[in-house]
Amino acid sequence: MRYGNDDFVPVMLGTNLNTYNQARSLHEAFGIRSLALGRFPLRETTRSAIVDVRANPRFDTPEVIVSTLQDLARELPGRKRLLLPNIEFYAGVVLEHRAELEQDYLIPLVDASLAARLMNKRDFARTCAELGVPHPGTVVAGAADVEADTFGTDLPFAYPVICKPADTDTYPRLRFEGKQKVYLVQDAAELRAITRRIYAAGYGDDLIVQEYIPGDETVMRVANSYSDRHGQMRFLSVAQVALAEPDPNLVGNYNAVLTVHDEELTESIRRLLDGVGYVGPANFDVMVDPRDGLAKILEINLRQGACSYFTMAAGGNLTRCYVDDLVHETELTEQVTTAERLWVNAPYPVVSRFAPAAMRPRLRAAAKHGVTHTLHYAGDRGVRRRLEVARIDLRHTLDYVRHSATRFNR
Repeated sequence: MRYGNDDFVPVMLGTNLNTYNQARSLHEAFGIRSLALGRFPLRETTRSAIVDVRANPRFDTPEVIVSTLQDLARELPGRKRLLLPNIEFYAGVVLEHRAELEQDYLIPLVDASLAARLMNKRDFARTCAELGVPHPGTVVAGAADVEADTFGTDLPFAYPVICKPADTDTYPRLRFEGKQKVYLVQDAAELRAITRRIYAAGYGDDLIVQEYIPGDETVMRVANSYSDRHGQMRFLSVAQVALAEPDPNLVGNYNAVLTVHDEELTESIRRLLDGVGYVGPANFDVMVDPRDGLAKILEINLRQGACSYFTMAAGGNLTRCYVDDLVHETELTEQVTTAERLWVNAPYPVVSRFAPAAMRPRLRAAAKHGVTHTLHYAGDRGVRRRLEVARIDLRHTLDYVRHSATRFNR
């Protein structure tokens, strides 16, 4: 099987939608097939003509991941190998073992010290404050803090508040009653009960208590960027969330976004990235606070986001930036997308039915320019592939119908 071209081979860690995002972007740009490694194939990448999946049930062990990548480098000699981790766990493994891996791979990630600074929620909030980047009020708490009877009574912001785990790698693996990805907490007693239950289930890292910004999808934004090897932001695409994932356990995932141009948010992100000398891709969760109109950055991820194919809908190929910057070593010109286009990860009728009513006119206007669905790719339309994509669309449709009674009466 031939992967990549004469210049490079893309090797992706993960088999999810994000991997297909990148594989499709590279296929459109260079006409190449990518290789993805993971524990097992997911429907988003299975039976695809543009990405080949190699699965290993032990691919959640750092030693296995590193040795597999070293063996793969020997299998693919003579060309540059571009390594693209697509979930936090894989990014963490690559950062921890960078010295071993960068002998064989180009790695578009920040260095470990800056990664630690940005991933530490307390340090991230401090960095935003120092650089004048709007962000919600944040308190970081540990296991000992939540045991105090007064915990939650002296927060620097009012209830309700948001509570979420700092460690998004191990937390999803825990199982306990009442588990959610993110909690909306009404008072101090509820905060103590939730946080103690999380730690009792075996969670071992910090918890984040954050100022709540009210509103539905209409106040939620997402951004994806790329900063070049010199530490300067060279690509940015911002989108307005149109339809969020209905499952409470998947809060933070989106199934429709509308790309927009936001000059103030662009400058905030540039100030943050350039201010710390960031390199590589980044994904931002943002909320526009209706109380003061500021777009506040909730968090940064050291990789492009799962819905990042929206950048292609807006006219910008984010994944190509890695190749031009690291493989071809060209000097990137800055691109900030401005077109208002609709990206979906569910059938358009589902999006138009369940999106907030206030947004539907804008969605219809954008849809006149076409609707971009990552998995609906003319270059990957084998019969078995189309069947897998149809199953994914059906699953999303049923999810929205199932949750409609409690979540979408608006």
